[in-house]
Formats: sequence, C-alpha cells, structure tokens
Amino acid sequence: MGISVGVLGPVELRRDEVVVPLAGTPQRVLLARLALTGGRSVPVAELIEALWEGEPPDNAMGNLHSYVSRLRRCTGGEALRREPGGYRLDLPDGAVDAERAERLAATARGQESAAAAVTLGEALALWRGDPLSDVADRMAFAPEVARLGELRRHLREEWLDRLLASGAAAEALPEIEALAVAEPLRERAQSLLMRGLHATGRTPEALAVARTYRERIADEHGIDPSPVMAELQRRILADDPGLRVPVRSGPLAADLIGAPTRHSPAAADAFSRDTKAAGSSTPSVAAGDASVAAGGAFVAAEDVWRCGAEGVGVAGEGVWWRGAEGGGVVGEAGRGVVGTAGDAALGGGGRRRVDRFFGRREEIAAVRAALASGAVTTLVGPGGVGKTRIVREMLGGGELVVELAERSVPEDVAAAVAGALGMRAAPRGGVAALAERLGSMPAVLVLDNCEHLLDAVRALAGELVARCPGLRVLATSRHRLEVAGERVLRIGPLPADDQVALFCDRAALLRADFPDDSRTRELAAEICGLVDGLPLAVELAARRESVFGLAHLRDRLGAGLNVLEPARGGDRATAVSATVEWSYRLLDPASQRLLDRLAVCRGGFGLDALPYFQEDAEPLLAELVDASLVVADPPRYRLLETVRHVGLGHLGPDGERQARDAHARWMLATAAELVDGARRRDPRTYPAMRRELPNLQEALAWLGAGDDGARMAAMLAVIGSDSPDPGLTEQLARCAPERVETESDALRAVAAGTGEWLRGHLPEADRLLTAALDRLPRDHRLRWGALLIRISNGMFAGRPEPVRQDAERMATDTHAPDWARATGVCCSALMDAYGGDPAAGTRWLERYAGALDTEHLDGFVPFTRGELSAGADPERALAWYDRSIAASDRANLIYTGHVARVARAAVLIRLGRTPEAIGACREVLAAVRAANMTAQVWTMIRLSAELLAGLGDTETAAALVAAADDDPMAPVVMGPDRDRMAGIRTAAATAPPCGGGVAGAAELASARLTAYAEERRTKRAALREG
Repeated sequence: MGISVGVLGPVELRRDEVVVPLAGTPQRVLLARLALTGGRSVPVAELIEALWEGEPPDNAMGNLHSYVSRLRRCTGGEALRREPGGYRLDLPDGAVDAERAERLAATARGQESAAAAVTLGEALALWRGDPLSDVADRMAFAPEVARLGELRRHLREEWLDRLLASGAAAEALPEIEALAVAEPLRERAQSLLMRGLHATGRTPEALAVARTYRERIADEHGIDPSPVMAELQRRILADDPGLRVPVRSGPLAADLIGAPTRHSPAAADAFSRDTKAAGSSTPSVAAGDASVAAGGAFVAAEDVWRCGAEGVGVAGEGVWWRGAEGGGVVGEAGRGVVGTAGDAALGGGGRRRVDRFFGRREEIAAVRAALASGAVTTLVGPGGVGKTRIVREMLGGGELVVELAERSVPEDVAAAVAGALGMRAAPRGGVAALAERLGSMPAVLVLDNCEHLLDAVRALAGELVARCPGLRVLATSRHRLEVAGERVLRIGPLPADDQVALFCDRAALLRADFPDDSRTRELAAEICGLVDGLPLAVELAARRESVFGLAHLRDRLGAGLNVLEPARGGDRATAVSATVEWSYRLLDPASQRLLDRLAVCRGGFGLDALPYFQEDAEPLLAELVDASLVVADPPRYRLLETVRHVGLGHLGPDGERQARDAHARWMLATAAELVDGARRRDPRTYPAMRRELPNLQEALAWLGAGDDGARMAAMLAVIGSDSPDPGLTEQLARCAPERVETESDALRAVAAGTGEWLRGHLPEADRLLTAALDRLPRDHRLRWGALLIRISNGMFAGRPEPVRQDAERMATDTHAPDWARATGVCCSALMDAYGGDPAAGTRWLERYAGALDTEHLDGFVPFTRGELSAGADPERALAWYDRSIAASDRANLIYTGHVARVARAAVLIRLGRTPEAIGACREVLAAVRAANMTAQVWTMIRLSAELLAGLGDTETAAALVAAADDDPMAPVVMGPDRDRMAGIRTAAATAPPCGGGVAGAAELASARLTAYAEERRTKRAALREG
C-alpha cells in the first residue's frame, strides 16, 4: 500500500493515490512535522511545541498519544513508529512532494536546456498552492514555509532560464513578464525579462527595463545594479549573438554566456574598462539575488593580483570589489569568499590584520598537530571566542579559505568552494569536479563559520576527503561537523593574562593617556571576567573604556552587558548579543526554550536541575553543548555570561517568573539535601554547597519574604554556619523579621541570627536566636542547628551559664538526634575548659563517651580533646588539633577547621615555638578574614598581640589589644586567657587603639608579623652566607 504526503499546498495524505481525510489541525500539524524530517525521529518535546506553541495543556502527553494513534490509523499500518524519545514517519523515497521537487531540480542541473525545462516544469507542477498553507501560521513551520517558498521561486526562474536557452523565448515571455511584475526588486527576474524581450526583437523595451530597475533600487535602497546586470545591458546594446541563440549552460550560471574567461588577466581588465566606461569610480555592491546563482562570474586570485590598484576581485555572489592599493587583496564583503591564500592574494578575502594578536599558542600548535594527523579538523567554540582569528593567524600560504557566514542555503556551500577555486559555482560533475580541481591545489581547505549549514558542509567535506587522500579540511563552527574521523578542538576564552593584555592594548589605541599600572590591570581583569574573557567582548569593552573609564565600566558591566551593545543604528554585527543570537536561531524551539530558562542559573548547574526546567531535557542539553551555547565540564554545565544575557532577554516577565520559580524549586530541594548531608557529615556536602552557592543565593533573593523564602534562609544558615561565605553571611543577616510570631518568622530569625553571629554582632544574634527557639516546635528539624549556633554565640559572648544549660540540654534530650547530643556533650566539656576546669570537662566526655561518634562529628571531638589538653599537655593538644584539622578538611568543614587552627596557633605561641607561631598566625589570620569569621579574626588579633609582646613589640601589641577591647563585637576573654592577657592589658590601658576597627587591626597585625618573618629570613640567609 503506497503512502505519500503533500506539503506543497495544504497538508495532504494519500494512500494508493487516494486522498485520506485528516480530522482537524492537530493531525495536519503532526503529519507535516514528521514528514519534513527526512525520515528522522522527532522528539516528543518538538511535537508538543509544534502542537501547542509553548502553551501545552496539563495532559499534553495524553493528547499527543491520542493524536498519534488517530494519525497511525490514517496511515494504515506501521509507517508511524514509536522510537526512544519520539516518533518517526517511515516513508519510501520520494513519498513527500517537497523531496520529489528537490530531486527533480537536482536532475535538471545535469540536463541540456530543453530536457531541463521539461524536468523543472514537472517539479513546479507539484505545487498545489502556498506550501503548508493550512498550518503556515505555526511557528514550527516558519523555516520550512520560507525554504519551500524560495525553492518554488528558484525553480520558476530556472525553468524560465532554460526555456530562453532552448530558443523558446516567445513561449516563456508571458511567464517572465508576470514574474518581473511580482518581483520588481529581484535582479534575476528583471534580467530574465531583458533577455526575453531582446530575444523576441523588443530591444528598446529590454533597455528600458534596465533603466527602470537601476532607478528603482537607487531610490529605494541607495545602491546600483551589479556588474552582472551592467554586462547584460552592454551585450544587448552590442547585439551579442549569444543572446539570440540557445546556448547550453551550467544550472547556476546561465545568463553570462560569452563573458571574458575567468582564467585570463584580460577578464579583470575588461571589467575594469567597462566600469570606467560606465562612469563609475567604484564598483557597486549587488542587491537581492544579484548572485552566482543568477549568473555571476568569478575571477581567479592570480588575476586579481595582476590587476594592481585598479584590479577587480569577487567577494561572493555577484559582489565585485576593487583591489587595495598595490593589488592582491580580495574584500570580505558579500556572500562567500574567493582567493587562494599565499603571497599573491590573501585567501578567504582576508585583509591583512594590523592589530596585535594575543595568546593562543597552544591552540595553534594543537590545530597544526591535528591537521598533520587527520583529514578533518573542526575548531568549535561560542561566537566571539576567536576561532576565525586563530585560523587566520596560522595560515602560512597555500591554504584555500572559504567563508560561509553569509551563505544562506545548502547549495551555496559547493558554490563557495567552486568560486574559491576559480570555477563556476556549480561545475558539471559536482563534487567530482571539485575534487579533481583540488587534486592540483593546496592541501588545506578552510571552511569558516559552518554552523548554519552543517548538513551541506558535512556531506561536502566527507566526499572531498574521501576522493582526495592528501586533502586536509579545517573548519570553524559553533557545532561539530560529525564527519567520520573528525578531530574536534574546543576553543575557550583567553587565559586571564592574555585577556588583560588584549583589553589594555585595544583601550590604549583609543586613549593616548590610558594608564599602564597595577591598578589598571586589576580593574581590567575584573572587566574581562565579567565578559567571560571572550575576545570579541573584551575588545568591545575596551572600546567603551574611553567613554566610561575603568571603574564605571566595571560597575556597568556588573549590572548587565547592555553597555556593550551598539547604539541605535550602530553596527549590530559586532554586538556581543548578535553572535549569540546567530547560534540561537539555529536551534529548534524546544532547545531555545530550555536555553532561555537555564539563563536564570547563576554559577552553572548539574543534570539534576534539568527536570525542574523541562521534561526530557538531556538530549536538548547535548544539542546546546554541541552548539557551543552551554559549556560542559561534567558533571557541571554553565552558560557564559554573554549567553545568559541574551537568554534572559528572551524570557519576558512571565517567562522569567516561570523560570525563576522552577529554579527556586530546584534550589529548595538542593538545600534540603545539603542539610541532610551536613548532618551525616557527608564530605561531599560542603563542596556541593560552595558549588551551588550562587544559585542558592539567587533563589533566596527570588523567594523573598514568603514561607519558602524563610525555609530556604534557615536551611542555608544551618549549612552556612559550618562553611561561612561573606556574601551569604550578609544576605542571611538581612533576613531578620520585624516580629517573631509565626514559624516562618522564626526561620527567618534563625537565618538572621546566624548571619549576625558570623559577623560578630553577638547580642543581636542571641536576641534573634532566642526568639526563634521560643517559637519553633520542639520536633522541628532545624531547631537543633539553631540551638547549636546560639551555644557558639554564647561562648564568644562570655555567657558560660546559659551556654552550659543549652549544651547539657542538647546532650541529654532524648528527642535530639545523635549528632546534636554528641555536639552538646563536647560544648559542655568546652565550657568547663574555658572556665578553668578542664578535668571536669574530661570527666563529662568520659561520662557520655557512648554518645560520641568521631566519624559522625569529624573534627569537633578531637578539637574538644585538644582544648581540654592544652593547659596540662600542650604537645598532646597539638596532636589533637592536627587530627581535628585533618578530619575537618576531609569533610570540608571550614568553621571547625579554622577554629582548630586558631587553637593550634595559640599553643605554638605558649610553647615558645616562635618561628612556627609567626607563620601560623599569618596564615590563620588571613584564612579567618577571608571567611568573614569576625570573632575568630579578633581572637587571632589578640594572639598576634601576645606573640608580638613576646618579641618585644609591646607598642603594637598594646594597640591591638586596645582595639579589641574597644570593639563590642570582639569575643569576651575567659578563663586562663584573661591571665595571659593581663600584662598586655596593662600596657594597653594607656595606649590608643589602632584605627580602622577589625580590618585596621588585622592589617597592622599582619604587617608586623610579615616584617618579623622577613627579618628572620634575612638573618638566616646571612648566617648561611657567613
């Protein structure tokens, strides 16, 4: 039973040549979407998108299955097949009328004019109206409607061309006239009319058509007709016999029969003379379809070279450019590029670059190595990363460069290669002819910017390397070609040093007084980081520096990349967003939607995020990675900031709300998993938290003051207390409620209290945590974390009795989880140690030894044992601290590890191991400052004062202690530490505190410790030399 599908008109299904009625639009949409894939499987997501255009019903999958079932009955058998992730329509060759039309067009290319006219007429007869007319309003079919419409136009022009070439001008003229009226700005339509009128003896009218067309495009577009049209007009005036007799021609170049041959120097000379004779000082750029397909001719690169300053080159489909002064340079404008790289002419239309090139030595070496060992090498990377520039920098002469960025249809690929070889765009013999020509040409063929023509490039490259054993193909693309044996080299952003060098070089070109100093390079590094280090974006940012200055430019970029976009009417081809939009338009709607939604992720995402944004998203993610729009570093993925900028711009208010809600649901689930992992002391928990921190903070900001926001804030507080982050600390502190009346208020108070504790605002932290604990139910899973934070806060605030009560409550409450009971035991023992009775603390540990789970508590138990041993056996204490630090580092517990390091530094000071103590104090002070652990910073400042006093620097020591005593955020000194500080306190009583608060005191302590370390290093060096 034969099945066929019609899309060249209303969607139609036939069985045994009998039309099968289709019930409703959904069946027509499904049939057309499946039929237009060439037998490939269509993912379910794409079918749903085609049916409901972004607004699927709740039961979309059920409805889809119903539509598929009905369509399967219409096809009458096994043609419609279910495959993993989608459906496929299995049709015999030629069963879709659009495929038959394309095959007939291909057949006509190899036929003589009369036979080709018949074949093309058969192809045109397949149209039953506008393509896909009953579903053309669906966005899913917009590209196919445009493609099939252009195919019909092209076939009609080719048919009329072949009729003229067959001597049937009189018969063709009425059709040509109708075409010319319908397409007044299409150059090929007007040139066909000129030829038809001239062939039928109506030469004055033919010349009038030329004048009218020239005036029309000058008035409406400000351009001139192409030299192709000027040449046709000249030949009509000369009554060239070739225009009056049928002449066989190639399918893509039929109206320049008898033009000067492309291989002789006379060709360029002739065009130069004609241009001057026409009174034009500069050849014009063709408009519309003034293209190779309309009969453009090419001039070989060697001919361009010989033309000198007045030479004429071809830079694409019918676009002619004069040579630069001295000759030998082919312009970059137009569609495609002609020229052979080497001493005579720069391949690919490449003008000589006069700007400096930075970095990429490793990439260039990798490309050369790949070319030496493989037939096809593809440089893959996002737009603006510099793939083309890398290729141009490494060209050594002898490469053939073909630029495809401005080519728009698959047939253009072979035409561009043919043109670069100095051949007609579609030589007889197709790929075989190209391969034969390449056999005598340079061994490297460069295909630049291939991503929008992948199928055609893949087919051509595969055929050429199969036919030419010595050929090497080097492609640049945002998507790999997927050719057999292809070597893929992924190009990423520039290294940091090269980013800064590029920025400063370009900025200095625009501003003579651009500074060259460390502050400039520091700001430049921040700017480059904000634009992902993409060379295009770095250069655009450098241009803006002369307008905004470095600091303001950095601030503007931190708020978004709009500052890099061109002003209204500016050059959008160099805009950062334009490079992303180019890749975005090549995606299917489902992939576009996923990319836009992922733009709300900050700092990347894992595969676990995908179900929150879109169902069956993993294949779509793979497509985004292949398209260089998502950076893959499994198991993490991320969008460059330039891509995020564009994606967020696509969402709109409703789309952004939906995407951010999905993102927040993902982060709520992630935060809950992190809390569970923290309580299990899973070592993967804190690296995972730090990895997702930007997303967690983004979600917290989005959720705001609602119940979900309160829950998120409290979970982040409990996790963040063990792994402090300055930004999160400040965000948590801002969560404080006005009153604590509800459970959500209590959770926000836990978050704010934790933030205030980490910031060193101990009284406010105690107030918030106490209010939260008074309101939270006893069995709330976050209650024990909040209680532990209040205990820690009370220790630094010097409130031993409330701390002891809380600690003993945790240790003895049978409702408390195991980790909380063990922590309570340790905290109670610590209060004994800090109160001057470590023996009581040791007895407490022994009493509840069964509750201690050293594996579960990682470094906290050995830290506690170290604190209990520090007074009587400091060497043993050091061993306990070392165990604590090692266990904490294994579990990624920043807070416990840093506290143990602080205690270790104190013991080193008291053992008199001064060199070690100096190094430890410097390192630990820097670490706790970086973590924004204010209480520990003050503790380290006091320990530094103690160390400096022992070194004889009592003045600095007194200033540091005075600063600590002057700041209410500094922890209270308890137990034996009070006695140790007594002497320094006496000196400090008359010493003014150093200025600048905790930051100023930390800077002073660090500077003095560094000076002593350098002094000791110098003395040791002198002793060695002596």
